[in-house]
Amino acid sequence: MFGISKLTGAVFVSLMAGTAFAQPLKIGWIQGNAAFQAEQRTQDGFKKYLADNSISDWEVTFLDSAGAAEKVANNIDDAVNRGVDVIYITYADLRASSNALKSAEAAKIPVYTVDSGWIPGSTADITTNNWQMSAEVSLSLISQMKGKGNLIIITTDKIKPVRERTDTLRAILKEYPEVKIIGEYNFDVANFYQETLNAVQDFATRYGSDINAVWTPWDEPAQAAITALQGAGLNVPVSGMDGHPEAIKAVCAKDSMFVATGRQQFEEWGAKLAEYAKRAKVDGEDPKSVTNGKDIVYYGATLFTKDNCQ
Repeated sequence: MFGISKLTGAVFVSLMAGTAFAQPLKIGWIQGNAAFQAEQRTQDGFKKYLADNSISDWEVTFLDSAGAAEKVANNIDDAVNRGVDVIYITYADLRASSNALKSAEAAKIPVYTVDSGWIPGSTADITTNNWQMSAEVSLSLISQMKGKGNLIIITTDKIKPVRERTDTLRAILKEYPEVKIIGEYNFDVANFYQETLNAVQDFATRYGSDINAVWTPWDEPAQAAITALQGAGLNVPVSGMDGHPEAIKAVCAKDSMFVATGRQQFEEWGAKLAEYAKRAKVDGEDPKSVTNGKDIVYYGATLFTKDNCQ
């Protein structure tokens, strides 16, 4: 099992049940925000791959960036200085990381990212087709509105996949002129749940029953929005994305306001991260060839609504 001990600014994970290779692989895992459920599910898939393949001696250092782009860059530099064999970056804002990624590239350290967008210096990014997922979820929410009414948008411009999801919603709304955006809030990723809760409480106070729907960029903000709406005595449809187990249960609950989410393949992504590292650094394959030369490896997402609860 994973033995976890606190280190300064990091969590060190050592798999010591046995020795799979002569030298343990050293991985620097840079998290965009350790509080994301997606981070935990990706780690679950990674751990399962190691267990299924009897790998027990890899050393993983987790560095939490707490939603800050500058911290992501600093953590990349830290991983390079530690002399890791592979770097993972998950659910992060890479807009401040160009120089840090160049340092990793110069050190010949492959960098595999998840849902963070590809920029030069990254070996490959694993991600959902966010345009496809947002199109299906957004259209489902608009259907709940019957194509008209007042919409609240909760979003953030700090994460590339969320920008894609929000841009898709805006493109769709051009075809629905009777849907009016009466409120929009751009939250800080570091405090996404509380800021969503506060913003929706404010909108509920200002607009009350004039609110016909709330669109959010993923499941946890959706659940925060629902909590705020319930506190205000309102019952309107809310959408999210990710398809976490709690969200699926919420969608299927009787009289729930949570009407739609998109199910992503987080555990599969974690397994792929482990596979890429093994093939590149243990089996000796070219780090780029393990993704068939692709800069971006796209996965589909599945729309989940109350119709799927059976």
